[in-house]
Amino acid sequence: MPSKKKKLSVYLSDDEYQEIRQSADKAGISFSRFAKMMCMGQTIKSIEAQRVIIELVKVRADMGRLGGLLKLWLTDKDNHATDVRMLLRELEAGQRAINRQIKELENGK
Repeated sequence: MPSKKKKLSVYLSDDEYQEIRQSADKAGISFSRFAKMMCMGQTIKSIEAQRVIIELVKVRADMGRLGGLLKLWLTDKDNHATDVRMLLRELEAGQRAINRQIKELENGK
């Protein structure tokens, strides 16, 4: 049964074809899907950018867990409270920086 989808034909030089093929491979998607997304003006993230986002999300979660443990420790003990609060502020600043980086990567910057 024939497909109801429309086909777009484009003439490319060997160099153009190879460049598009390499870009599709970097993004981890098929040549056809890559070309379609480009024609539709959609943002295409490379596999590396996707990996970085995943790693940043993991680091952010680890920092959140560490902050939670430190807050729990503060409620149990009164020793070194000033140092721990300073560390918590640094962790929160780190989380904000990671959040900014994740948003930039998600937006394709």
